Amino acid sequence: MDLQEEELVRLLADSTNRAILSLLTDADREFSVAEIADRIVSEGATPVRSSDFENELEQMTISLHHNYLPRLDEAGLIEYDFDENLVTDRTPSAVDAEWMDVEVFDEFLSRFRTGCRLDGAVGLLEGSEDIYKYYREATDKAENELFLIYASDELLDEECLPHAENAIERGVEFYAGTKNQNAREFFRESLPEATIWDPQMDWLYDQSSCPKISRLIVTDRETVAVGLWNEASDGTKTEVAMIGEGATNPLVVLVRELLGSRLDHLDYQSDDFLGNLPFGSD
Repeated sequence: MDLQEEELVRLLADSTNRAILSLLTDADREFSVAEIADRIVSEGATPVRSSDFENELEQMTISLHHNYLPRLDEAGLIEYDFDENLVTDRTPSAVDAEWMDVEVFDEFLSRFRTGCRLDGAVGLLEGSEDIYKYYREATDKAENELFLIYASDELLDEECLPHAENAIERGVEFYAGTKNQNAREFFRESLPEATIWDPQMDWLYDQSSCPKISRLIVTDRETVAVGLWNEASDGTKTEVAMIGEGATNPLVVLVRELLGSRLDHLDYQSDDFLGNLPFGSD
């Protein structure tokens, strides 16, 4: 597959994108962003309580406006009028009804090891550039919270900052954890609204001969990327990452179990909170 085909696969692997395209194709008319958000939330697989509906609707509208619709428009699958908030179908003939069949599409995706996004499957990304791209996509899709852990400062990338800043502006709670002082200063200066914390996880900084963790990304507790250093005998290092999506994905469940209740108390481990305590440690 070329890069354009890979991006098409990535887009169609997302159930929300498929729902948007199905809605436009079936109705054969333009929709407002508000209409699409209401339809997706109302007809979602998980019922939404009436008390939560308005909040879910608002979050979906923001995600559509800043993430889903611009990406589908860039891929040529829809036409999105950003100013008027109107969406029109322009799906090319190559993306016919067969692509929208979940079983057919899942069977197609299962043939590809790298970048597999299926709920229940664990995919593999090879190389830091692909991992950066995945991080940016995950950040753009974040709706509630994003946890980012870096084992060192050697993988910090300023090109990722605009994505993080946009997420924070949308109301996403952004948590950056690292024991590395340079990385802490980078996050503190570049993302002053983020919560900077000190991960207390022995397995993350294990000095054994096993492959070492390079970074960990958890988005909305349903998307996970675990980066690993693959070090050759000559000392050169390449990065790979295991990825998983979905609340029941085995990798996602494993990481949630390892992190445990720490995810709910990171504010109390943050630099700001500890620095404001009325006592010090000896």
